Amino acid sequence: MLSRLNLLLCAFVFVFLAACGGSKGSGAQSSYGRSGDSGEAPVPKADELKEAHNDAVSVTEENHKMAREIFELKNKLGLPTDE
Repeated sequence: MLSRLNLLLCAFVFVFLAACGGSKGSGAQSSYGRSGDSGEAPVPKADELKEAHNDAVSVTEENHKMAREIFELKNKLGLPTDE
């Protein structure tokens, strides 16, 4: 009895999703084919890329420094250092 109910429920969900899936037209094309949208991303300038790279490097170095400090402080306090 329960398996028939599950089968009936699955069939209903499948039919419902299949019927509603195409109700708004072509789905994926509607979000990409807007008028006035060329579909191309803006190209960043070389100086912007260099600045972003430098920022990323400095943040990474700061992160490593802070992780090292936390490791050393945990060792001083006798806390386990595994993460």
